Amino acid sequence: MKYTRRHMMQFAAAGALVGCAPAIRQSYAADVIIIGAGLSGLHAARLLASDGARVLVLEESNRIGGRVLTLDDVPGRPEGGGQQVGQTYARIRATSRDLGINVIGYPPQDRNVSLCVAGRVMPASEWATAPENPFSGMFKSLTPSAALLVAAGRNNPFDNNEAWRELSPELDVSADAWLMAQGFDERSRQLMDVSLNGTSLDTYSMANLWRSLTLYREDASLGPSDRIEGGSSRLTEAMGASLPAGTIRLGAGVSSITDRGDHAEVQTGRDTLRAPFVICTIPFSGIRNRVEITGPDGDPNRAARTDAIAGLPYTPIQQIHLIPENRFWETDGLPIDMWTDSPIERVFTNYDDAGEVASLTCWINGSSVSETMSDNDLFALASSELSRMRGAKVRGSRVVRWDRLQPLSGGAYMHWAPGQIGRWAIQMAAPAGRIHFAGEHLSFLHTGMEGAMESGEWTAFEVMQRMAQSAQPDQIGR
Repeated sequence: MKYTRRHMMQFAAAGALVGCAPAIRQSYAADVIIIGAGLSGLHAARLLASDGARVLVLEESNRIGGRVLTLDDVPGRPEGGGQQVGQTYARIRATSRDLGINVIGYPPQDRNVSLCVAGRVMPASEWATAPENPFSGMFKSLTPSAALLVAAGRNNPFDNNEAWRELSPELDVSADAWLMAQGFDERSRQLMDVSLNGTSLDTYSMANLWRSLTLYREDASLGPSDRIEGGSSRLTEAMGASLPAGTIRLGAGVSSITDRGDHAEVQTGRDTLRAPFVICTIPFSGIRNRVEITGPDGDPNRAARTDAIAGLPYTPIQQIHLIPENRFWETDGLPIDMWTDSPIERVFTNYDDAGEVASLTCWINGSSVSETMSDNDLFALASSELSRMRGAKVRGSRVVRWDRLQPLSGGAYMHWAPGQIGRWAIQMAAPAGRIHFAGEHLSFLHTGMEGAMESGEWTAFEVMQRMAQSAQPDQIGR
């Protein structure tokens, strides 16, 4: 939706409206209840509060930030969640400036990687002639992660970041089927699957990858990505602190959201809370099997929304954060960062403020995630694999899980499976009466952290518009 000067005047009118009819307002917990204190919910709350609305943010966990999580207790303070601030991330950057948070560049880092394929460790420079390399032609010289991106990029049908919503059905195929049609054999596809930001190539829509590449291309044309100084959590903490006292209620899990016609109702473990409007920012993977949503009778989008809540995929990720106890990279002379076909998949280096190696992160995602392994099991796995591959000695620091066993998220970030965009993309974002929805899964022009902010902003404006369109103050949610 595009907003005009007329819309802005209506939003201003909404601010005046929420200041009226105190008797009616007192019968509600807030003018707007927002469920979830991640980027989307916090951004919507700040916009609504600045417009004069009474806002209540319900967060089930004991912290704010959602899938933004800086690991302050791990050396190097790596990010457990969202981290990169692209050049097109206008909302993230503007909010940071408003709150006095600096957005800074990444320090210079060695971009070289080591590879471990079929048990053999090698520098990336040896990969092109390695007998373990199954690729052919121009892809022979590319690492498996680069090969996937280059293959998709050379055939990207999207020329702008809006085109993904209008794709032809023949383009909405699985990445595995598309790569097979391009001539990549099974072993090549297995190696490409390691770096996929999805569950698996066969359940991941090529449209999703093309959309991401379109956004990356636009961002890269403006410069490299940046980061939040001190960690991404500094931004969400400042956003929360900028809200009026008492706006955020932690430990407030929600079991149901119901449209009652003249108001919406939220059931927590202790209370039944009422408001003219509700904005639900919980990931669909956190809603399914946990939160009952009941919209008005005759809701034309109910079936699509219900199916999307049940079926939208979220990438499972496990991060194993480790502290190195020997400088193994100096012994073997290879880059620290690794791409492997082993159970720990990828290894990234985290540096301290002085540029020294502080910790390592093993990044396992997709179908390689094992939800039955304990933290100690994962530490032991990483220690064994790094010892085998590099002679490394490490000790465990922390495990971060974004998987189905974490009910509040159910995964790290959404992606589209083949055939879902045309059926769900527009319908699942539509409000169910007085229940509105926001979150990175509902973004249009961006993904990631900026997508969460974009969706929260649009939804806040939609609610402002509905409040402004109410004929009389006492008709708001009566």
